[in-house]
Amino acid sequence: MATRIDSWIWAIRLTKTRSAAGAACRGGHVRLNGAPVKASTTVSIGDRVTVRQGARERIVEVTGLINKRVSAPVAVQNYIDHSPPPPPREVVASIPRRDRGAGRPTKRERRELDRFRRATMVVLALAALGLSACGGGDGTSDAVDSTPEPKTGTGPDFDRCGGLTADDVIRITGLGGLSEVVNNPSACEWRRGAASAPSVSFNWYRGSPIGRERGTEQLSRDSTQDYEIDGQPGFIAHHGSICEIGVAWEADFIEISVQSASLDGTTTKTTDETCTATKRLTETVVKGAS
Repeated sequence: MATRIDSWIWAIRLTKTRSAAGAACRGGHVRLNGAPVKASTTVSIGDRVTVRQGARERIVEVTGLINKRVSAPVAVQNYIDHSPPPPPREVVASIPRRDRGAGRPTKRERRELDRFRRATMVVLALAALGLSACGGGDGTSDAVDSTPEPKTGTGPDFDRCGGLTADDVIRITGLGGLSEVVNNPSACEWRRGAASAPSVSFNWYRGSPIGRERGTEQLSRDSTQDYEIDGQPGFIAHHGSICEIGVAWEADFIEISVQSASLDGTTTKTTDETCTATKRLTETVVKGAS
């Protein structure tokens, strides 16, 4: 059964009520794979859902399809959290707030708020000048400034789906009956009919350094290790019937994932066999790119 996005984000406890989830969708605060969506849009395994919650943005990857609210320990089994860390409490506490129900600020309160903002800008400007002055005498500042920032667009120009077809995926993984269910410029997925598993996915992330993704894998997988192909660094991670490989080019990276188990948990492939297939898919994509 198809799972609506408003039901899903409510079920995994990103909103307190389903009506709040629908309101977030209508307000443009929910995106699916980077695009705003309606509440009735359906989600699939491997999709990335972004939900704006006040000043914070939650970014989660769909790993399970549920449409009924569950407890927090069960909810976390249905997504991988890619959200940036929340701002420090000191920063949040320093933001002026009005009491709920206090109404619009008076002219006097607006003047005080303007003075606070101007004072904050002056303090930040003085702090920036102080940091530059402290680093200018011994060359330390120059050394820091000269450190190259990771750049996007430094990797190969990958074809759609990394150049992989359904026949390639079936032949390399040995998972029969797979067909393409997702195909866009940054992500492709192959599954067996309407089921969410077994599945294979290709994702191309631009302007997103691989470090955060690897950190997430280390928290959610049984094992995460260094992996390299054609001199490009990356990682390989596995958890039961799931094996994932990421390969980086400065601020760009690709990730290929194979889940060999069926929805009922049955599988004919070991973890080593699943990871071997994932490695072969990755080598095919990287070596076939221009």
